[in-house]
Amino acid sequence: MDAIKALRWGLLCLLVMLSACQQQVAEPGELRIGVAQLPISLDPRFSTDAASYKIQALMYRGLIRLGDDFIPRADIASSWQHPDALTWVFELKKDVYFHDGSRLQAKDVAATLRGVLNKDLSSPLRASFASIESVDVLSPYRLRLNLNKADSSLLTRLSLGIVPENMANKPQQARKMIGAGAFKLQSWHGNDLRLLRVQHSSTSNIEVLHFIRVKDAVTRCLKLVRGEIDFTQNDLPPELLPYLKKQKQLRIQTRASTTFSYIGMNTQDAILKDIRVRRALALAVDRKRLKKALFLDLPVLAETVLTPQHWAATKLPETEFNREKAEVMLDKAGFPRAKNGVRFTLNYRTSTDPARLRLATAIADMWQKIGVQVSIESLEWGGFYARIKRGDFQVFSLSWVGIVDPDIYRWILHSDMWPPKGANRGRYSNTDVDRWLERASESESIKQRKQIYAKVQEKMQQEQVYIPLWYEPVLAVSSKRLQGFKPSSDGGLLGLLKANIRLAD
Repeated sequence: MDAIKALRWGLLCLLVMLSACQQQVAEPGELRIGVAQLPISLDPRFSTDAASYKIQALMYRGLIRLGDDFIPRADIASSWQHPDALTWVFELKKDVYFHDGSRLQAKDVAATLRGVLNKDLSSPLRASFASIESVDVLSPYRLRLNLNKADSSLLTRLSLGIVPENMANKPQQARKMIGAGAFKLQSWHGNDLRLLRVQHSSTSNIEVLHFIRVKDAVTRCLKLVRGEIDFTQNDLPPELLPYLKKQKQLRIQTRASTTFSYIGMNTQDAILKDIRVRRALALAVDRKRLKKALFLDLPVLAETVLTPQHWAATKLPETEFNREKAEVMLDKAGFPRAKNGVRFTLNYRTSTDPARLRLATAIADMWQKIGVQVSIESLEWGGFYARIKRGDFQVFSLSWVGIVDPDIYRWILHSDMWPPKGANRGRYSNTDVDRWLERASESESIKQRKQIYAKVQEKMQQEQVYIPLWYEPVLAVSSKRLQGFKPSSDGGLLGLLKANIRLAD
């Protein structure tokens, strides 16, 4: 960890030397937001990355929205009925408009869902809506969803952003799509993306959200201190927090998060298909040391995707750290140390984000202590994420962001969800788990679903599908120019809808 300490001092010195530079003044009504990544796409039919979700939430509206308690509430829909297990009927509000001024109607909702289900468009969300057999428009503001099987989580997924009928069946429109949310796309040039408010607000005077990609976290901190950006959330090295806390012009807010960080493994790999190998790798990871050394002890250790507060979560034994036990397990799995001390070599893929790279380096060091040689391959975010999505890896580390529905387990564990159809990127396969997940997705009994998901989570831990790390904290840093923002547990940006820019003194 000496190299990390040296890096910390270097970063702090850089900030101190440059923080006195002249500030840049924002335009009236403009909030400048520093982000590590801009969206991959602004098209809600095709997005699966966190950066895209967060910005799309400002631009689109769905049939429903989820409250802080993870319970579905009305958004575009004014009400709904569920007369039987295979039928949903929605009444829509009549005062919702797209950014081009046209009314949002039932035909637009139907077209959006049909577009996602269109095989020719190859939406990565298609599997999530596969239970929809057909969509009937009953009147301009009324529609019916006919299912081919019961789907207890469908309502939660209907927070999908709705797009106009004339765009819904076109190929991906990464930078051209329009929605019905509070903000619309004003411009996107290189590392600058601007959203313009289209819905008047009596509670917020923010007119433009200016997203500026600043890949390097230290540079983002520097821009905050110098007043070149007003706000950034997450993607910050925790070791800079002590310095940032001393800056009187900045405000730091934290809260518990639903973001689950983990190490993913390819369970079909020649080495990693052995459960004993996966367990040994987990035993060799000192999570408490990692989060203290790299993240100021801010994260909360996790055992599964859902937070303990979620209704479907179950209490699991804490993942043990035991290097000696890991060595014995690898010996029994048929991977003794060679003369050079190495048992085998793994390729560990990660992004070029400095925090992710430091984490990968620290984990690789821990695995090397049990005889596992690690080759770290860091890629730019787009290339890295593309490979992970298609299951092209041995080992990687990533996070699930904003998970609120227990159907996530079907999405990441069911054998029918191997890429590109779903997100079972490690290609895990267990017939019992498949059967449990199918039952859970069809049951409308909360009690029964909770019991089933408990078995799923226990089996997931027993077979070490993931190596769980922690729930990342939401960390928001802003200038005092931003007033009234409160971070949400999913790390989203909807809190900006009610925030304000302080007027100049």
